[in-house]
Amino acid sequence: MTLQRRLIVLLLVAVPVIWAIAVTVSIWRAQQEINELFDSEQLRLAQQMMRILSSSDAATARALPDASARAAPGAAPGEGGIGAAELKDMAIAAWSAGGELRVADGDGALLPFRAEASALVPMQIGGERWLVYYLNPAGSPWVVAVGQAADERDEVLQGLLLGQLLPWVLMLPVLLVAMAVVVRHALRPVRRLAEDIGARGADDLHPVAVAGLPAELTPLVVATNRLFDRIRRTLEHERRLTADAAHELRTPLAALRAQWEAVRVAGDEATRKAAFRQVGAGIDRLAHVLTQLLALSGVDDRAPTHFTAMVDWRRAVQDALSDCLSLAEAKGSELAVEWPDDDAAAMPLTGDDALISLLLRNLVDNALRYAPAGSTVTVRLTPQMLVVEDDGPGLAPEILARLGDRFFRPAGQVASGSGLGVSIVRRVAELHGLAVRFANRVPPASGLRVEVTRKP
Repeated sequence: MTLQRRLIVLLLVAVPVIWAIAVTVSIWRAQQEINELFDSEQLRLAQQMMRILSSSDAATARALPDASARAAPGAAPGEGGIGAAELKDMAIAAWSAGGELRVADGDGALLPFRAEASALVPMQIGGERWLVYYLNPAGSPWVVAVGQAADERDEVLQGLLLGQLLPWVLMLPVLLVAMAVVVRHALRPVRRLAEDIGARGADDLHPVAVAGLPAELTPLVVATNRLFDRIRRTLEHERRLTADAAHELRTPLAALRAQWEAVRVAGDEATRKAAFRQVGAGIDRLAHVLTQLLALSGVDDRAPTHFTAMVDWRRAVQDALSDCLSLAEAKGSELAVEWPDDDAAAMPLTGDDALISLLLRNLVDNALRYAPAGSTVTVRLTPQMLVVEDDGPGLAPEILARLGDRFFRPAGQVASGSGLGVSIVRRVAELHGLAVRFANRVPPASGLRVEVTRKP
């Protein structure tokens, strides 16, 4: 069910229900007001009759004119005097204290004598429901009763309700139709927004315009634009990763093919073994490229995270050096770790141990690959930073400026690599709020120095 239809249905149900409740309350209130009005009228009439009887000689019974005769001659009901609206179906009777009827109109003679009553008493007279007010003051020789048919009050209530509620009853359908039109008009921005998004192509991720939208829709559109931006960045990342992978894998695959052809055409065993070694090296390089691509994809896909656990530097260093141990042994290089003096803690950092180990592994792996055989790679931890140093020749300033470009490898490199290690390091550092600085060591030392510190 659409939002528009749901709102219209709710209004079509809620408005009549509220209207019916309001009508019920109005009827009840009108009933109370009418009863108070006629009760007061009966009381005043009984008191007036009591005063008349007390000041006159009513030793003999006398009859009062009927209600119709009390209206002005020729007057329509409700015109002249009190009017039929007030005196019709009313009866008056007066008795002596002993119960002898002394004064009565036509219907008053039907009222029963009740010496003990002095209040409004409902009763049945002639098959009709009447309300009779008895006035019997203490010490008075008279008992006065003023009665009224209950149907008279019902007729007044019906006339009042008919005059007041009929226009509302007739206007209710018009009101419901008007509300449906207003709801449809109010939801027009929602329909325009849906049409805008629905008409887009699969690659159309530009932000939705927020200007002119109702305030209630603005948070939804802002969140949608953020989602579009995340999708756009993800798609760009996937396209870039696919293009980079295709570009980088093309070379080792072509080399593998050439080396395989060399194996096939090798004329002697020595040449064949050399060609096989080249094939093995090519497979190792291809595996390394794929591993780095997967690692880079993993860290690129991660959104900035609020880490809560403290990094276990000893575990991270141990894991990273264990992964690089075989390469260090193959090159005859040494791995050294220096911890802070006096049992001070290494740089306190909240983060992911596995990611920090990945950062360390790539720094140490690069140092081992590009430093001369037999050199020393040092990992130094202080309370302020992480440092990785090697004994290599260092790098030219123009090469230092390009470190971190994906698949960038300086010309003339003999060691195998993917050109992704520094990109992985920078991305992991970014996720942890760290800065990475590459620089040549200060003479007389030689080699490359990498410092990982907190961002200011």
